[in-house]
Amino acid sequence: MKELIKTIMIILLVVVSGYLVYQMNTMEQTLATLDVKDSVRIVTIEQFDHGLNDLELQFIGRGKHIQQFQVDLQQMNNRLDESERNFEAKLDSTNLAINELRSMTESQLANLKTDQESLGDRITKLQRNTNQSVMDLQTALTKINRDFSDLEKRVKILETPPVEATKKK
Repeated sequence: MKELIKTIMIILLVVVSGYLVYQMNTMEQTLATLDVKDSVRIVTIEQFDHGLNDLELQFIGRGKHIQQFQVDLQQMNNRLDESERNFEAKLDSTNLAINELRSMTESQLANLKTDQESLGDRITKLQRNTNQSVMDLQTALTKINRDFSDLEKRVKILETPPVEATKKK
């Protein structure tokens, strides 16, 4: 019994240590990824800081340039606002056209479906009438054949001389 407990404990220790090694590897990979991302961000921040410093040096004592930049920025914002309004107007008109097209298409599809059902009903009625006509024609043909057969028998009877009449003579 003690051996079984020892074996189970050893297996548990091996499994737990394997899990811990796996977790450590995962954490190391995550830390390595974070280090790479951090170094990229540091380089980007340094570049931004250098660029900002260069801009600050360029604009020191040049209030006129800053004012011109502010005016240009305001004009650009005004143009962007105007473009946005134009875009929204075009988008609204496009949505209206799409809704009208959808409405017309749905109406036409409903009409086509109604026409299709009507044609289906007409075809069914025509098929029934045709079947009835065919059955009537078959019945009439059968009657005509029977009448023709009866007429042939009568004609044969009339064409052949009676056997009894020849015996009497």
